[in-house]
Amino acid sequence: MSHLLVGVWSLLSWQVVVDDDPPRDVFGAHPKGYLILTREGRAMALITAESRQPGMDDAARAALHASMLSYTGMYRIEGSDFITRVEASWNEEWNGTEQRRHFRIQEDRLLIESAPGPSIVYPGTTDFRRIAWKREE
Repeated sequence: MSHLLVGVWSLLSWQVVVDDDPPRDVFGAHPKGYLILTREGRAMALITAESRQPGMDDAARAALHASMLSYTGMYRIEGSDFITRVEASWNEEWNGTEQRRHFRIQEDRLLIESAPGPSIVYPGTTDFRRIAWKREE
């Protein structure tokens, strides 16, 4: 099954579901990003919000950091779960952790859901993420 994941995937949507609320497009309706999965088992993900503004002062850099996520590590497949052992990340708290995602492939789409857990977006709540990717040619 892992051979079906190998390649470059472009981001279609990144939604957060908090408790029983409707999904939220936290990074906007048209976020940007890529997921790269190699045959050797390396994963690299970069996601940015659609409405980011450039800037170099502390406030602008904090806003840029809050409107993105990125990590890399070795991945493995367990059934319909995709697990990445994070080696480097935009968030130091993720380094050394395992990020488990449920996945399915539908034609040229990779559909991923995270396991429910403490929210990285809405502190003090539990959420899960729904992420849709499209295979690049």
